[in-house]
Amino acid sequence: MKPLRESQLGQVFLLRLGENRWSPALERQLREGAPAGVLAAAPLPRAPEALAAFLARIARALPHAPFLAIRQEGGRHDSLRAFFPPTPSLDALADSSAGPAAARHLGELWGEALALLGLNTNFAPRLDLVASPKRAKPGAAFVAERFKPFIGGLKRNSILACAKHFPGLGSAIASPRGGLAVSSKSMADLWSEDLIPFRKLLPVLPMILMSTAGYRAFDFDEPRPAFMSPGIVTGLLRVKLGYHGLAVAYGIESSQAALAAGQAAVQSLEAGCDILIVDEGESFEAARRAVKNALDSGSLPPRRIEDAFKRIRATQRRLPRPTGNIFSHSFNQLAHRFEQARKQFDCEDFDDA
Repeated sequence: MKPLRESQLGQVFLLRLGENRWSPALERQLREGAPAGVLAAAPLPRAPEALAAFLARIARALPHAPFLAIRQEGGRHDSLRAFFPPTPSLDALADSSAGPAAARHLGELWGEALALLGLNTNFAPRLDLVASPKRAKPGAAFVAERFKPFIGGLKRNSILACAKHFPGLGSAIASPRGGLAVSSKSMADLWSEDLIPFRKLLPVLPMILMSTAGYRAFDFDEPRPAFMSPGIVTGLLRVKLGYHGLAVAYGIESSQAALAAGQAAVQSLEAGCDILIVDEGESFEAARRAVKNALDSGSLPPRRIEDAFKRIRATQRRLPRPTGNIFSHSFNQLAHRFEQARKQFDCEDFDDA
């Protein structure tokens, strides 16, 4: 294969923005670094026209259709509340008496709103099995049943769903010193419990966000974040489950205190991840340099990057480019439908995390 240029390496990164504001520094990073896209900052600007224009400007600065992502989960993480009436969290919806039709309706509603604003990727749903007051025992099949129509609702509006956090955070126990959270579940227990929603939904998911926890079933002696574990990303996700979509890493800058972000980026790619989320600015530059150095030294096989590029390009071909325009009539109609939905959803708590 042809030698990879440093400018090409930006395609394995998604920039996490510090603010949704155009600046010369951001323009330079977009044009010179050419990342795969951006993760919008929270909170969103109060004017939807400002967000739409900002996203369109980002798209024009890049040579490819970019991922324009957001974390929209409803409830406390209802980014769309900046523009529309509130909607319940996905967890609250799953815990309510609302059925799959309600989940589909929520996905379609959010999908239409995200598309109207110029976004095309949503870091949702969360498939972790976490017990709630209304469901003492988390039901894996129940989670999959609710979220498959939700994912379909997003897809009908050309919004990519990125489910999280593979292979499941429900059993991970946080370190009392703020270190790596670790799950001690056996492979058999993970397979029969935490992995069920992923196993059922992987065929309809274009992207998967890897867990930041460690798993003794795969890295017993030295647990590492799932996104840095070849046994999890390549062995479990790719080989055993046959997943061909994008594996996304989040948290490389805080993965391990003794590990620099650049080194963590290289190890995440070696493990099998395709896209790494990093902060705009120096973090992006440092991670990109580290990947280039690893390729030059031979410690990171070029084939690994080429495989990531192929999956990224295949997904990007499905992405619409934002126009930057919002028609007031369409926006007002959608806001009215959000208000109607707010009254219809059978959820007591719209701020359930």
